[in-house]
Amino acid sequence: MKLNKRAAATVSAVALTLALLAGGPVANAANQSTLTIGSFIEPKSWSPVQADLGHMAPYYQAVYDNLITRKPDGSYAPNLATAFTWQNGNTSLLLDLKKGVKFTDGSDFNATVAKANLDAFAKGNGPYSASLKGANVLIIGPYQIRIDLTYPNPDLLYYLATTDSYMTSAGAIGTASLNTKPVGSGPYVLDAASIPGSQYVFTANPNYWDKKKIKFKKIVMKLMTDTTARLNALLSGQIDATILDAKTAATAKGRGMTQYLNNVDWQGIMILDRNGAVNKDLSDVRVRQAIGFSIDRPALLKAVQNGYGTITEQPFGKISGANDPALDKFYTVDNNKAKALLTAAGHPDGLTIDFPSWPDPTMRALLSDQLGKSGITINWVAVPAADYRNQLKAKKWAIAVYQLGLAAQTPWVTMNFVASPKASWNTFGSTDPVIAAALDSINQDQSAKNVAAQSKKVNAFLVQNAWFLPFYQLPQVFFTNSHVKVQNQPANAVPFLYNYAPTGK
Repeated sequence: MKLNKRAAATVSAVALTLALLAGGPVANAANQSTLTIGSFIEPKSWSPVQADLGHMAPYYQAVYDNLITRKPDGSYAPNLATAFTWQNGNTSLLLDLKKGVKFTDGSDFNATVAKANLDAFAKGNGPYSASLKGANVLIIGPYQIRIDLTYPNPDLLYYLATTDSYMTSAGAIGTASLNTKPVGSGPYVLDAASIPGSQYVFTANPNYWDKKKIKFKKIVMKLMTDTTARLNALLSGQIDATILDAKTAATAKGRGMTQYLNNVDWQGIMILDRNGAVNKDLSDVRVRQAIGFSIDRPALLKAVQNGYGTITEQPFGKISGANDPALDKFYTVDNNKAKALLTAAGHPDGLTIDFPSWPDPTMRALLSDQLGKSGITINWVAVPAADYRNQLKAKKWAIAVYQLGLAAQTPWVTMNFVASPKASWNTFGSTDPVIAAALDSINQDQSAKNVAAQSKKVNAFLVQNAWFLPFYQLPQVFFTNSHVKVQNQPANAVPFLYNYAPTGK
């Protein structure tokens, strides 16, 4: 639904009454509007313990508040925590909490609730629970807590501002109902018009404590897994904003849509099962390296991305401090070397590997051809696009084409994203002495110099042992129509929900 500006004279008596009951001034014309976003993924649980980044972030941000927020410029700002101060050599974080905040079940937010949420997150099995490992949360006063760290976490503020500190009511923590019905203090409330697998509707929370965050009366997240369908919906006015790709960007720009480029992700092959739990062949580094020496990255960049992007072979971004340009030349295309590696690994006649079917047919055709030249046959197995990511997380696949964030991330965030034993995208919990030694070193010395040095060792290990085989760093191509403006969010594939605003057009 398009944003339609309404004259103040036509504001209904009902809207006026609701605004007055909310305790604030009558909303202006823009606040009466609907923002509709095209998305290709949906949350499987509304429990804050399961909170995730990327395309999931706007969902959780609609209904929950973080203790801290991260602004579009990458800086951190107070939210439910009105102040946060490092103490004891950056091993303790003291947080003053906001008073007068209520959850949608009518209960109050306070230090006891904040501690209960953080404890539940750290003890949970969510994708980022490991980021609060070793944290001891202490109640200092009714509206003050302190987080003491047993293990180093140089990026604790980043995690608190993204996944780790979404607050739900005390009565909802750990309940089964929280999986399907969020109980938060956020700017919006999940509406009954929501249909899993189709759309999620959020209406403005009339009791929200920060009225300026409610820029739209209603937000709709429409599930549209096909990129062309999202393009058509944007052009026809069915949605106001969505992520597209290099193949659809020109059409959107030509029709007057506003483009936002954000260099966030790398796209490539993730070899997740390095111990042979699902595919024993991939436990042999020679097989993994044979795949690496079969990939023609420039050809993929040209055909799949229309040249949008930069060739890379490493999961650590250029601004992380751990990136090594020499690693981008580790895997030159060499089919003979790949065949020799396969023969040494016991596959002189080649082998067949199951991949979940990546939705881009051009990508599938090229990879099949490239790996086939080395004797590796890809068996593409159909997987619903909306469930693709969830199946990877559920350890159903040993290997897959995917894209992960790398740009604007620190080496510590990246380490805990892809490499550490409990990293979000180390789904099978792979371990290695090189990584263990790097983590132990960082435990002893958290200086930026040492974190960068140890991360470089880990980065080299990941490339040389083919845990990940990136093709290229690609820009996320996000578009809005004339009714909406937005700001990119560093290190996130799509803008945070807070970054949207109506244009009044």
